[in-house]
Amino acid sequence: MPFPWPGGADPLLLLPLALALAALVGDLPVLNRVLDLPRRLVLRAAAWFDRRLNRFNRGATVRMVRGTIVTLLFATLALVAGFVLTLALPPSGQGKLVELLIVVGALAVRRPWNQLRATLRALEGTGLAAGREAVAGLTERQADTLDEHGVVRAAIEGAARALDRHVVAPAFWYALAGPPGILLWIVAEALDRAIGDRGPRHDRFGLAAARLLAVLGWVPSRLTGVLIVLATPFVPRTQTVEAIRTLATAGPPAEAAMAGALGLSLGGPRREGAVIIRAPWIGEGRARAVPADIKPALVIHPVVCLMLAGLAAAGAIGLRYL
Repeated sequence: MPFPWPGGADPLLLLPLALALAALVGDLPVLNRVLDLPRRLVLRAAAWFDRRLNRFNRGATVRMVRGTIVTLLFATLALVAGFVLTLALPPSGQGKLVELLIVVGALAVRRPWNQLRATLRALEGTGLAAGREAVAGLTERQADTLDEHGVVRAAIEGAARALDRHVVAPAFWYALAGPPGILLWIVAEALDRAIGDRGPRHDRFGLAAARLLAVLGWVPSRLTGVLIVLATPFVPRTQTVEAIRTLATAGPPAEAAMAGALGLSLGGPRREGAVIIRAPWIGEGRARAVPADIKPALVIHPVVCLMLAGLAAAGAIGLRYL
């Protein structure tokens, strides 16, 4: 069986079905435990390498070299596994079912949307404490220090980031390179989560993992921003022109486009315990976000997913019939 790119329409045909299944059943705990197995294996293996190789009694250069070797090892294994799957799986029937399950496992379509909705309901119904608890799954911030405006901003930022990392990016790499592409993205994203250069422990050991994710995510992140802009005409209370301007001038593309679309300023300085992190603002809208600002974000998310499925279907038709 040939490598699915170039000239292969099969991944593009399978992608809309995978997006639909991820949207319908992607938040079922039992199914998640099975489909999320590749990512969990990478996280466990990365933690083992971290304990064994990332020791502070070694110099910074040694830890950086070790982290680079670990990252190259994981990336190579992902590509090899993808090639083996491509060649070993039958071109129809059970082979396509296995491939479909791998793709569904990589796509987190429903979970971030559910968390965003849960944050809105908590803030509107129960109050700030419940909102902080609900938003914890969407953000790496310390939610217990956030006020209501901070909870809303964190929820919207997290949903935009999840749309980029867990929907558009894996879909992009699967469409481009089939199983090797999507397995490489799964490994890169899990490695970044485990050892990416956040804080003094991983600023050297995780540098290569962070760089790999940045390289692989460069195009998908910008595609996410463009799709958010294209979604705004279909979503009430959004600003298309401001989304375009913010996308072109500010911050990470997904968060920038979302900030402009909703007329908000996201990001910005924040307190993490006793430390104040002076992050830049993204966008020039209101920093005092309110729970109602989550509602258009809840609509943008599925519209972007539908557009992505439509692009995949159109690409498959183009490759097969034109």
